[in-house]
Amino acid sequence: MQMDSGSWYANCRTWYHFDKWTVEFTEDDVPQDYEEEVHSPQLCGRFRYCHALLDRRNDPDPTVLCNMFLQKLFEEWIGFVPWDHEVPEEFRGNRGSEIFDHIDSVCRANEDVVRLLIVVKFGVFKVHDESYHDCLNDDNEIDEEIGFVPASNSSIEALEDVSDLGPEFECMICLEEGEKKGKRMPCGHAFHVRCIQEWLEKNNLCPLCRYAMPHDS
Repeated sequence: MQMDSGSWYANCRTWYHFDKWTVEFTEDDVPQDYEEEVHSPQLCGRFRYCHALLDRRNDPDPTVLCNMFLQKLFEEWIGFVPWDHEVPEEFRGNRGSEIFDHIDSVCRANEDVVRLLIVVKFGVFKVHDESYHDCLNDDNEIDEEIGFVPASNSSIEALEDVSDLGPEFECMICLEEGEKKGKRMPCGHAFHVRCIQEWLEKNNLCPLCRYAMPHDS
């Protein structure tokens, strides 16, 4: 699996969150696209989750999949962006490049996996308080507002050491092989040491199954 910890982009009083990841897919049906409401005292908005199946047996074309995501994200669901705020064309174009690069890297890596599910997450948020908007210089502040919290240091330190990940292991965060030492989460999923430590410093959920690690209150 490959996933960013999430990117924030600001435009006046509106904030955008964009994320993407890929997991091995063994189910019969691709999940339905859906939206999720998020509210806090300072922010309100919605996430949109869009899905696409990458099947290596069909010689997937990154351009076709990328265009499909862009249509789903920005064209298909009229009214997704609240507060009559249109998503800037520059933002849309840059996200297209990110999606294409992600899909292209997935197509080139992990060739033993036949079916992969690609997920793109897009969020639009309105800041209620202008003074709050001015102080959002750190992604961690806004992450905490919508529920993205880092795992506690003690829980990260307590992760099980894995001395030999095995010859077939591929870290599902960086999609790379080679490194033999790793860390295993309580849910059973293992990752490269640095990958999972950096992940949990921003997000306490397992990148594969969303198992929630303890976090400081």
